[in-house]
Amino acid sequence: MQVIVTGGAGFIGSNFLHLVVPRHGEVQFTNIDALTYAANLANLESIADRPNYAFSRVDITDREAVRECLERVRPDVIVHFAAESHVDRSIHGPASFVATNITGTFNLLEEFRALPDMPARLFHHVSTDEVFGSLGPTGAFSETSPYDPSSPYSASKAASDHLVRAYHRTYGLPIKITNCSNNYGPYQFP
Repeated sequence: MQVIVTGGAGFIGSNFLHLVVPRHGEVQFTNIDALTYAANLANLESIADRPNYAFSRVDITDREAVRECLERVRPDVIVHFAAESHVDRSIHGPASFVATNITGTFNLLEEFRALPDMPARLFHHVSTDEVFGSLGPTGAFSETSPYDPSSPYSASKAASDHLVRAYHRTYGLPIKITNCSNNYGPYQFP
């Protein structure tokens, strides 16, 4: 099985790779990352030499680079962590959030969908609880809570969630969307 992990040199992606690469030697993991401000290949030094791990510098906003990578790897699964993040950064510079979180996700979906049929395919989109906005009086949200983004970051993630759902409904692409909340731990960008 071939798995592409986008944004694997970032905080959550690198923690995911540290978990799955040693446990699943039968799976080939290819980490694609543009290595922007919050990425750090040093996060992955302990798994970098494992035979089931590879790194490829790919910017998901570059559709041709995404196409070339997916045609070379021919993934069964994409686990999509790559995103511009941090609400304050999105307020001061929203353009990169739109480019990476919306257009980058679109590029991945289009090129994954364009691959010839394979028996098992899954696009796992890692989103955020920020798409639901403020928690309000209940202090909770669920999968059925309405979207209410309140920053360029959360709006760009909400848009990418909607794109992923649309690719499932329109093209039958198997998907999963998860909404992370309050992440903290090793490899976190200061």
